[in-house]
Amino acid sequence: MRAGRNGSELRCLIRRIFPGANPLRRRTDYFEPAALLLVALIAVATVVAALFVAQSELRGRLADVDREQTAKHQVVATVVAELGAGAGNAHRPVAVRWGQPPDERFAVIELPARAPAAGTVPVWLDQQGRPTSPPLTRAEATQAAGMAGASVLLGSALVTTIALMGARLIVTHRRLAAWAAEWEKVGPQWRNHAS
Repeated sequence: MRAGRNGSELRCLIRRIFPGANPLRRRTDYFEPAALLLVALIAVATVVAALFVAQSELRGRLADVDREQTAKHQVVATVVAELGAGAGNAHRPVAVRWGQPPDERFAVIELPARAPAAGTVPVWLDQQGRPTSPPLTRAEATQAAGMAGASVLLGSALVTTIALMGARLIVTHRRLAAWAAEWEKVGPQWRNHAS
C-alpha cells in the first residue's frame, strides 16, 4: 500500500517538474520548475564561490601570519607596578620591564582584568623593540577564511530567498489576476446556464 502511495507522489512530482502538453497550463505555471532549476544552479555557483573566497582569504591570512611571526618576537617581562584599574574594564594598565642593565627596557602594557598583576608576563615586540600585539596564528587565519566562506553562503542564501519570495508573490498576483479575468468572461455564462 505504501509503495503505491510513494509511486503516486513521485509521479505527481515528475508531472509538476515536467508539465507536458497540458492545454490548461498557463505560462505562470512554469514558475516552480524554472525556479527550482535556477535555485539549484545558484546553490552550486554559491558553493564554488564560497570555496574560492575562503581559499583566497586563507592564502592572504597565512601570508600575514608568516610575515607577522618573522617581524615580531616574544620576551618575558617582569611586572613592576599596577597603574590602576577602572571598575568594569576588561583590561588594566601595568608597567613592565625586560632585559638586563644597561639594555633594560620599560613599557606600559594592557593586561586582562583577571590576570595576576605580579610575576612575569609575555610581551611581544616589533622589530624596533616596541611592545605590539601578538602575531596572528594559523588558527585565527583558518577561522577568518571559514567566516569569509560562510558569509558568502549566508549572503547568497538570503538574497536568493528574498528574490524567490518576491518572484513568487508577483507570479501569484498574476495568476490571481488571470483567474479573475477569465472568471469575468465565464462566470456570467455559468450562472445563466445553471438556472
